[in-house]
Amino acid sequence: MSAGPPRVEVFRALGVLCEAPDEAHRGVAAGLELAGWPAAGGHRGLFTVDLLPYAAIYLGPEGMLGGEAASRIGGLWHALGHEVPAEPDHLAALLGLYARLIEAEDGERDPARRLLRRRARATLLWEHLLTWVPVYAAAVAAAGAPHHADWAALLTETLLMEAAEVDPPTATPAHLASVPELPEPDDGVEAFVRAVLTPVRSGIVLTRGDLVRCARHLGLGVRIGERAFVLHRLLEADAVGVLDLLASEADAWAQRHALLTEAADVPARHWLTRAQATAHAARSRRRSLEEVLADVR
Repeated sequence: MSAGPPRVEVFRALGVLCEAPDEAHRGVAAGLELAGWPAAGGHRGLFTVDLLPYAAIYLGPEGMLGGEAASRIGGLWHALGHEVPAEPDHLAALLGLYARLIEAEDGERDPARRLLRRRARATLLWEHLLTWVPVYAAAVAAAGAPHHADWAALLTETLLMEAAEVDPPTATPAHLASVPELPEPDDGVEAFVRAVLTPVRSGIVLTRGDLVRCARHLGLGVRIGERAFVLHRLLEADAVGVLDLLASEADAWAQRHALLTEAADVPARHWLTRAQATAHAARSRRRSLEEVLADVR
C-alpha cells in the first residue's frame, strides 16, 4: 500500500464505501486513491442487493441476515463496552470498531491495559473479520466493476497487513468451529441447494449474476426469484450441466482460498476444505445422475 491516510482512516474509509451509495463517497474514494468511483447513481446495488456486507450471511450456518453469527458479534460489542449498533455485523460498523481499537491501543500507556486492548483487537481481526472479509472481497472483485475490484483488493491487503502484525488467538474462531457439513446425497436436492448457497458451509459465494451466467452458458431460461428457487429450477432443467459448472466454480474458489493460507491459515483453510468438499459433492452427484440416466437408456 502506498503512503496515504493513517491506517485508522483507511479502515473507516473502506467501511464508508460499502454503505448505501452517497455523493460524498467519491471524495472518500479519492482519498484512498481509488480511481473512477462513480456518483451515487452510478452504483447498481452491489453492496445493497447482490453482495450485502453483513458477516452473518457469510459466517452463519443459515447463510442469512441475523441469527447466531450476528448475535455473537453483537456480544463482542457489548463485551468491549460499546453500545451495540442496530447492525453490529455490517462491514462498515466492524471496520469502524477496528479503527477505534487501534486508536485505543495506541493511546494506552499502561502496559497491562495495552495488552488487553491488543487482545481485543486480535479477537475482532481474527474472529470476526478475517473469517469472512477476504472471501467477501473476492466475491466483490469478481462481480463488481473495476472500482469495486480496487476497493476489494485494498480491503484485503489492509487486513492481511494487520494479520502480519497481530498474532491470532490460539483457539479456532467460534464462527468456524462447528459448521454443519454438506448434506448427504440421500438428503435431497433442497438440502443440497441450501448448503451450496450458505458460504460458510460450501466455501463458495454464488450471486444471482453467477446463476444467470450458468443458465446462459447452458442455454437455459432464468426464472425470477430468490437464489434457492433459481438454482433449484436450473437443476431440474439440466442437473448434469449445472453440477458440472458448480464443481468448476468450487474449484475456482478453492484456488482463491489457497492463496490466503500462508497469511491467514486457520480461516483460509476452513474455506479451502469446504470449497474442495463442494467440488467433490457436485461431481459425485453428477456421476450418480449419469449412471441413473445410463440405466434408463
